[in-house]
Amino acid sequence: MPSAPLTLHHLRDLDLSAASGLVRRGGWSFVVADDDLELHAYPDVGPPRRFPLRPGALPLDPAARKREKPDFEALCPWDGALLALGSGSRLNRQTGVIVHVAEDMSYATCSEFSLAPLHAALAGLVPELNLEGAAAWGDHLVLLQRGNGAGNRSAIVRLDREGVAAAVRARVAWTADLVRDLAFIDLGDIEGVPYSVTDAAALPDGGLLLTAAAEDTRDTYADGACLGSALIRLDPPHTIAWHRALPGRHKFEGVWAEPDGDGVRVHLVADADDPTIRAPLFTCSLDPRSGAAR
Repeated sequence: MPSAPLTLHHLRDLDLSAASGLVRRGGWSFVVADDDLELHAYPDVGPPRRFPLRPGALPLDPAARKREKPDFEALCPWDGALLALGSGSRLNRQTGVIVHVAEDMSYATCSEFSLAPLHAALAGLVPELNLEGAAAWGDHLVLLQRGNGAGNRSAIVRLDREGVAAAVRARVAWTADLVRDLAFIDLGDIEGVPYSVTDAAALPDGGLLLTAAAEDTRDTYADGACLGSALIRLDPPHTIAWHRALPGRHKFEGVWAEPDGDGVRVHLVADADDPTIRAPLFTCSLDPRSGAAR
């Protein structure tokens, strides 16, 4: 079971609700939302900016918007750019985008590619595919299978990093031959509701930091009440080193970790599953080896 919850410092509320992926760079927090077509950028000081990930517009009606959204659940840094990846939980959620943001933040260029062949292969290995996180970790790009819903389990999928790089450069579809392995991981539970992984960030010392949420839902499509979230450290290839509860009942879906003296500074965003509630951005500092607050 997780130990006492960490203390988080609230930085700001974002001008979006369904935050799902987070990357920090140069004093900016880059965020994707699973019900949006834009990359949102928030400076430590000053007004935010938005960059379209793909053309078009989504319906305003919540049910129609949920059906049609590309479901960009994962965001990770990639060779000076950013990768935004669809979850694969529906056929219209199988797109990836490589995003190059100008250094002066004046514009961004985006190129789409298909994840459909990779998703088709992975769908045969898990009960209900729902990839909600990604991180470049060692020789791999890891994808995190959410594992929420009845009979589902969280899993870590390792893709060949050089193969992914070649596919991104060529803007070709990601295929099954990128997969190096898939391992299911048990992250514990709250009152019988399993923690399921929602995002990941590589730690400076070689570990992998996960966020996981205990969401009481029977499938990957319908939202449910969140009983709480946690930070979890994995050591290669998929060994749980520690498990720390996060305060409250936020469903944390985006995480970032960066050096902070001899510790790490962690940033987190949450999804309220309510378009009227703005997503909060939090931070904390911890010891990456023990998970203890600093």
